[in-house]
Amino acid sequence: MTDFVDRWAAFWAAPNPDGVETIADEGIVLRYPGVPEPMTGVDAWKERVASIVERFPDVRLDVTYHATVDDLCFISWRASATSQGRAISWEGTDRMLLRNGRVIDSMVAFDTSGFRPAA
Repeated sequence: MTDFVDRWAAFWAAPNPDGVETIADEGIVLRYPGVPEPMTGVDAWKERVASIVERFPDVRLDVTYHATVDDLCFISWRASATSQGRAISWEGTDRMLLRNGRVIDSMVAFDTSGFRPAA
């Protein structure tokens, strides 16, 4: 499982939509904050990564802790990026079910309030 955590960390050190297959199964189901329905398929995850990188070109996620049980992996992370000329950071957790070393089901959790327009 350490191999997967290392691949996940390498992917998020310099995220590129074309590299999603290094960690994701073709049929991945992804639950993401603020998205009402699960996204299905590696192309959907590529689109999500592309939208993140478009909004935050220098985004990176650093592993702060991980835990595994059989094919279940939890990774807590700290993200950093630049937004409107200032450094920002936030923390979150990914819960991932793996098959053959690739994510088949993922639930991402982080506080989205900092990304919503002020009321």
